[in-house]
Amino acid sequence: MLPSFELSRRSFLVASAAGLLSTRSRLSAAAAPSLKDAYKSAFLIGTALDFRGPNDFDATELALIKSQFNVITPENSMKPGSVHPQADTWNWTQPDALVNFCAENGMKTVGHCLVWHQQTNPWFFEGATREVALERLRNHILTLVGHFKGRMFGWDVVNEAINDGGDSGTAATENLRNSRWLQIVGPDYLLQAFKFAREADPDVALHYNDYSIESGFKHQSSLLLLKRLISEGAPITTVGIQGHWSVAGLTPQRFEEIDQAIEHYKALKLKVAITELDVTLTGAGGGQLGGGGRGVAPPAPAPPLRRRTTATNGPATRATTS
Repeated sequence: MLPSFELSRRSFLVASAAGLLSTRSRLSAAAAPSLKDAYKSAFLIGTALDFRGPNDFDATELALIKSQFNVITPENSMKPGSVHPQADTWNWTQPDALVNFCAENGMKTVGHCLVWHQQTNPWFFEGATREVALERLRNHILTLVGHFKGRMFGWDVVNEAINDGGDSGTAATENLRNSRWLQIVGPDYLLQAFKFAREADPDVALHYNDYSIESGFKHQSSLLLLKRLISEGAPITTVGIQGHWSVAGLTPQRFEEIDQAIEHYKALKLKVAITELDVTLTGAGGGQLGGGGRGVAPPAPAPPLRRRTTATNGPATRATTS
């Protein structure tokens, strides 16, 4: 049953930014507020990290992770390039450590990501016909999702499949990125990826994840893509909006665009997650990798912390941890 607690999305962004800025200075205080507890009736509060070695985090950092967050997304360890470097080679140490840590501390895990145009090793495509590429993709997804079957809260199945920018012409199309998956398999590689993920785990939530899809031409393309996937029977449950924003850019118009985008996705019977959320105080937002200003970190008073929030497909101001 969904909780009755309602919260303005604008209030969440403002309060969360203020809470994160003050967390480090108050961490040692006995009455330090916990983000996950403050929003327990509304959102999951998450972060992205990997356990690359036994000394990656000191005691204070581990205490922060455990006290403030209730869901973790692996930063790199489950991406194809890291977890599956060769056709017959799998790197399970870091992913297993993360999932085990979450289980031991009552946290959820969201897997990231199964299909991406970056950090995917060349062997996936070497000498591949459509049939060979799909078989390699199926084996990858069935093995990875199957390895963690029943232990994951969700999976980012396809990541960033839509081109940046665009115009009124591209807005009338899906404007798919010209990735190797598109070149070899065709536009139905997304559909196949979602079907493989559902085959591997019948119950886990399955996400499409992208940035800058909450407004403009890219938003229009995302709606066309999602409508097509749904019509073709893709078992997609959730849209992940990567919230790479800046305080200066969060104008009333911007908030309205975000609200409208969520309403549009809800109309498709999809849940909405705000993923990779980082709100900079100065400069433009841009925690994403790549061009267009992405990857250039503006000066900030404290290192950014990322967290994941999951909203229901119910009323616009309602969110749930379930």
